[in-house]
Amino acid sequence: MAQIMASMPDSAFYFHLAAVALLLLGLAAFRAVCYVMATADGRKARAGHMVLVSAGRLLALGGIWTAIVYGHGASERASAHNCRRLPAVDAAVRYAAEYCYLGRERVLLRIYGPERDRLLAHRTFTSAGPVQLSWDGQAVVFDPAAPGRKGRLALPPTLGDRLLARLP
Repeated sequence: MAQIMASMPDSAFYFHLAAVALLLLGLAAFRAVCYVMATADGRKARAGHMVLVSAGRLLALGGIWTAIVYGHGASERASAHNCRRLPAVDAAVRYAAEYCYLGRERVLLRIYGPERDRLLAHRTFTSAGPVQLSWDGQAVVFDPAAPGRKGRLALPPTLGDRLLARLP
């Protein structure tokens, strides 16, 4: 299975995974409607029961999807290589940035705190050419051409970034 996943682009893998999930959800919805409409007696009670069962299935599917996506990202981050650390020019005392190559034109950006060994945030992005990081005082810019604030990592990192950085 790992070889199959490695040979497929990420988008193709997730597309096929989503197709299977939607097919299973459609089958479950069809069975639920058939169960509810089977007889006229107790239809309301069966409908209420199926709403609870369907909500549980959706929550379970969301949890499984999140685990798969996170697990794929964690295994990708574990394969980081050719890492280079860059201290911030104007905030050298507070932050340091490190970028590592992941393969398939993907790059992992990590931001470290004053202790230099405490990871504060990380982002994975695509870069076809050499990595060009810049500090603008309030963020690390890794893709200046990205629309909005998608190519930036705010400093200090948000609570969400700090919490995600603590996970493997």
